[in-house]
Amino acid sequence: MIMKLAFIALLLLSLSFCEEKKPVFYPELTSTSVPQDGILPYFKTENMDPYWVENEKYPDDLRKISEISLLSNLNEEVNEHKLLGKYKLVLFFYAKCSGICPMITRNMVNFLPKIEDQSDIEIVSFTINPEIDTVDVLKKFKEQYKVTQTNWIFLTGSKKMIYDMARTQFGADVKSVKGNDDLTDFVHTENVYLLDKKNFLRGMYRARGTGDLDRLLVELKTLRDKDKSQTSKL
Repeated sequence: MIMKLAFIALLLLSLSFCEEKKPVFYPELTSTSVPQDGILPYFKTENMDPYWVENEKYPDDLRKISEISLLSNLNEEVNEHKLLGKYKLVLFFYAKCSGICPMITRNMVNFLPKIEDQSDIEIVSFTINPEIDTVDVLKKFKEQYKVTQTNWIFLTGSKKMIYDMARTQFGADVKSVKGNDDLTDFVHTENVYLLDKKNFLRGMYRARGTGDLDRLLVELKTLRDKDKSQTSKL
């Protein structure tokens, strides 16, 4: 009797393993795509999911710069159309910053000469304190840090436009807080962002140190090489 019951138990157990398993869906995974060798991903959704485009189909929620109108340190209007056609390194800063801004700015000044050919590169710094950082202030900031590159522009303008862009297009942490002696201070990202020629976000790197900037150098080359190979096929 015991042997018979044991046999039945084993039979039922084996049948349970033979049942078709249903796929498990994880709600926190909002999108999927297949990684492609030698191609940098795009980014989408609130979770900044990496996304590899297939068949030149670009979902509407890919992160990119869109619909801006700001003033540069040269007092020239800059919109999303003027940023097309070049690779962009994007940063956020403010002129009165005594924290990470000076460190990041100096790191970028020292890093940029590693990019031997900058004819297709533009560095774009957005102030997160535009009410104080006027065009004249941006000019002085550039002079203060001995930024001699003509392809490095500093932008100011509508605070709402800049903050909305920083948060929705770059997932950047930017906000104003009350600091010491009730003075206004700012919290902002320490990242530098790599955008392609169509203004799509393609990479994010810590600019506080220098190690991650070496990765930027490698991935910029990856982006360039892919674009060159596509151009040669035309």
